[in-house]
Amino acid sequence: MKNLFLTFFFIIISTYHMSAQQFKYFDYIDKALKFYHEKNYQEAGKTFELAFGSLHGKSTQNNLYNSACSWSLAGNNDKTFLYLQKIIDGDMIDGWNDPIEFYQLLNKDSDFNNIKTDPRWKILTNGAKRNQESFQKNIRKDLAERIKILGKSDQEKRLQLDSLRKVKGLGFSGEKELLAIINRQDSINLIELDNIIKEFGWLGPKDIGYKNNQYLFLIVQHADLITQKKYMPLFKKAKKNGKILPKDIAYLEDRINMREEKPQQYGSQVYPDVATKKFILFPLKNVDSVDYYRASVGLESLSSYLKSSFNIGWDPTVYKKELPVLQAKFLKKTE
Repeated sequence: MKNLFLTFFFIIISTYHMSAQQFKYFDYIDKALKFYHEKNYQEAGKTFELAFGSLHGKSTQNNLYNSACSWSLAGNNDKTFLYLQKIIDGDMIDGWNDPIEFYQLLNKDSDFNNIKTDPRWKILTNGAKRNQESFQKNIRKDLAERIKILGKSDQEKRLQLDSLRKVKGLGFSGEKELLAIINRQDSINLIELDNIIKEFGWLGPKDIGYKNNQYLFLIVQHADLITQKKYMPLFKKAKKNGKILPKDIAYLEDRINMREEKPQQYGSQVYPDVATKKFILFPLKNVDSVDYYRASVGLESLSSYLKSSFNIGWDPTVYKKELPVLQAKFLKKTE
């Protein structure tokens, strides 16, 4: 078992309501991982399947892979190949599905040692290899290198800001100056992004690689509201062509809504409160359904996200009580 894919610093869903008590996807995933680490592989595999069933039979590549690991160690070859084949066929929520990383890990992961004598193993790995080779062949290396440089300039000072905030807290001495440097670099990056898009259109993971595709997205995510709204139609078109990840559209929708003083749907946006030196979760549109929406675009649970990224504890009951105050503070007043 591995946490397969890089998380980056970082399905359009119709109106839906589900209570937190009903939606158990993330609970099942956590339980499945716990069973795996306890070496109770049969129960791990069964619990992963409960998770997938709670999300209309879908999940991310990472969870499908970990399910396959569990079934392999449980001695169930049929289910192991079932879930690995889903990855190769792309039968999953679109996310960080790098076929190069997948093929490399598939061949070296000891969790699959006991199925490598099965005749299906060679067929499966050949399919994974073809996906890898096709992906590598189509990468536009000159553009990828150009965007890599652009992306690093977007991230360098932000990573410094994040590190300083963790050590010194929000509002530390020198924070405003660092933010000003970041804003200037964002303006420069945006000009370069506009030039790239005018010349080549929106470049997806299969054009420039997953990491570089994320760099492009982050430049838009860090742009001004007018720019973000300008690019949203392009993003929605790119999603149909598999050139942008659903989670990225979710992040951008939340960012636009926050800037327009409207509630967010996916819980990706927080507000830095300098007075309390804490981050505050921007008002949610639907507290009970937020984890369903997040799961459907391949995001982690809100609890996990807030804790790992902002050191915020998540208690929906407490948040609901605080929500009217947050709405009055952050949302546009309606007649």
